[in-house]
Amino acid sequence: MSTRSAESRSHSPDGDAEQRTSKKRKVLSCYACRNRKMKCDRVYPVCGRCQRTGRADQCTYDPRLIEDLQINGDTHLDGATSFAQPDHAPNGNFGSFQGQLRIQERRLELLERKLVGPDHGRESTFNTPSRLDAFTDEGAEPKFAEQMLFRGKSYKTHFYGSTSPMTLISQIEFNELQAFTREAMSVDSSMHRIRCDFKSFRNRRKAMIKEKGLEAQGTDMEILGLVPDRGVLDPVVTLYFDTIETSFRILHEPTFRAEYSDFWQPKQNENTPLAMAVALVYITAIMKCLSVGGENMFIGDSSSDREAALRMIESCDLWLLRQSSKHPMISFFQLKCLSLLAKRVNCVKIKQDWTNSGELIRLAIASGLHRNPELIAGKKKLSEFDKEMRRRLWVTIAELELQSSIDCGLPSSLGGLYFDVQAPSNLPDEALSGEMKEVPAGRPLDSFTPTSYLILSLRSLPLRVHLMQLLNNPTTNLQYSDVVHYDTRITSLLSALPSWNDPRAGLPLALLSIQLHQYLIMLHLPYAKIASTNPRFTFSLTSCVNATSSLVSLHDDLVSKGSYLLNHLRNDAFRAGMSLAQLAYHNCPFTTHQPDPSNLAPTPASTNASHHLAKHMHPDQQHTTKAPCARQGPPPGALRIPHFPTKNLMLKTMVTTSIEVIEKAITVFEAKVMRLGTGYMEYWLLSAGTGIMPTSDVSATYGNADDLRARGKKAIDRITRLCFRVLAMQKDPNIPIFLGTDTDATSRMLRGGMDSIGVGGGGMADTAGAWDGLNDMQVDMSGWTFPDFWAFDVGGDF
Repeated sequence: MSTRSAESRSHSPDGDAEQRTSKKRKVLSCYACRNRKMKCDRVYPVCGRCQRTGRADQCTYDPRLIEDLQINGDTHLDGATSFAQPDHAPNGNFGSFQGQLRIQERRLELLERKLVGPDHGRESTFNTPSRLDAFTDEGAEPKFAEQMLFRGKSYKTHFYGSTSPMTLISQIEFNELQAFTREAMSVDSSMHRIRCDFKSFRNRRKAMIKEKGLEAQGTDMEILGLVPDRGVLDPVVTLYFDTIETSFRILHEPTFRAEYSDFWQPKQNENTPLAMAVALVYITAIMKCLSVGGENMFIGDSSSDREAALRMIESCDLWLLRQSSKHPMISFFQLKCLSLLAKRVNCVKIKQDWTNSGELIRLAIASGLHRNPELIAGKKKLSEFDKEMRRRLWVTIAELELQSSIDCGLPSSLGGLYFDVQAPSNLPDEALSGEMKEVPAGRPLDSFTPTSYLILSLRSLPLRVHLMQLLNNPTTNLQYSDVVHYDTRITSLLSALPSWNDPRAGLPLALLSIQLHQYLIMLHLPYAKIASTNPRFTFSLTSCVNATSSLVSLHDDLVSKGSYLLNHLRNDAFRAGMSLAQLAYHNCPFTTHQPDPSNLAPTPASTNASHHLAKHMHPDQQHTTKAPCARQGPPPGALRIPHFPTKNLMLKTMVTTSIEVIEKAITVFEAKVMRLGTGYMEYWLLSAGTGIMPTSDVSATYGNADDLRARGKKAIDRITRLCFRVLAMQKDPNIPIFLGTDTDATSRMLRGGMDSIGVGGGGMADTAGAWDGLNDMQVDMSGWTFPDFWAFDVGGDF
């Protein structure tokens, strides 16, 4: 090993005190690079290597080089010709003075970059080199706990990753919401009555189906019996192609229309094409809750249209399950896509959606739909029509699977997958036929066709898959600079979206925008919640509010026009509402409220009422209702009530806007609940989220027990009004409804409405019990420490 020279030791910061008598040549590299035996670019005052590695304070040069530079101006003596200055050397009589001035300016410039740069604080100068070496860039970035929801017991567990909207209600993310719901439930018994009514409906419906042998069998005769009359089906098929097929391309309309017309022709000694019959039943199920017109009625808590769609889906799925997938044809993939859409649009079997979509994309990959069809070997080549349909189906399946992975926070099969299939051609269906020898030239993207959505969506697909993988990986070291970078890329994609004038383009254009805006929310939300304590993240605050506002506005515009597809298909309103509730809550100052000890135990009145209920309740309810348990207070720690920021106008504006958008999100989600008869738990959580928002009421006393009680009552009144509307819209008015005898004004009003249509009251009182049979959320809520009667298990019954 080589040793350091005497001159290096004498002038280095850790050099020996003793001086060498022999004169050595000047050291041209900085001492830091020389000691580490690294190449130095000799830039003064800080070389490039020391600046990049954060050792600017250790970058020192041989003093004799500095003296020569200052004395001789642009003349370099004794080997100093290799010493590089950052700028051209000064000329003229004032060379020495200008050289010193240039050095000072460079030092000031370096210090200014440290002070105003985004990484200020990470490059702080320490006197001890070892402390500097141990200090990394990661320490300056905020640390966030992993966003997930992992609940259940034994093997009945469910996991949801960071991108799932269900993680927004986890204790890690929003523990204050849980505390507020406990406080609200402890002073109001309305939800107990509704719980018993809804659970009773479901139990009786299951018993009736089992007793009458109405379970789906999936036989050929059963499928044919579910096909509606042609007079009913014609407008349904037209509406399907005007909505679904403007975004997701599954069927080729001219081919389907020809087969549809042939389906209704009388057959002699020919079998009815069952694949066509199954497709028609699936289409009917998809459009059942999307059709506009007619009064929406309910069977218990579920809408009658959704119940009819459920029966159709179950029968067709059983029929499809018996079909061989060994050599799948195009009809097999089409029916699989229709089945997936039917379940997702009607919000049935939600917990199975990720596995179902994963199975479908794996079948597609096994069939090579992800590869260029030109690569298929063999003498019998694919027709140009089949190649184009394969491209359409692949992008459709990929989009359905990716969104399912995002909603569940689970890996996508697209992650790490190589696919080289080209984008489908921007052509209307009329330009394609089975006999064509070559595909016509595609139209420009500013000309809308039903395939335009797939082409534009495919362009952003790699970025969205990459972001989904990053966000769901807890080991990802995502820096804020990365967030800003991805924000720029997403924003550029949004600004590049075309403006189509075709009336059919409203839905696909909204979907293109929504699926990009959701990533802006997921990227910025963790930083937006701490914007009040770190002004560096104000950009995330505004970006998050803008993205959620745009997302909710797009859904609101579609719902106002009678287009419910995206609202049913996705959970954006819930994601936006809960994200804004967290954002607004964490950026406000707080007033602390201590829970009322009187809410921690049951009262004698409630105990007596439960005995009266057990004696007089309907038989279907006796085996599901438990004796009232001790009411629990909020989790350890006081519940903090936020109020508007007063010292930061920017924060106040953002919080005010967030509250307005939350109200709009609740309106959008309410439309979904009233069309489908599901999502009650999400609606309650959104209502509770508004209950802990700051209010503009100047008379409100934040943190006061009366104020908290009023907030809880307002949130519960919102969900009870919606539930009583559902009870008032029953398809069979003779179904007994067990309404309570509470003297609450809302209950009296709604109870009177029931009596007016011939429904009697039942004398039901305050109870507590499990909501285990109400399967209205995507996630099993039994592990979340809500009161027992809100332990929903979504999707389990369906």
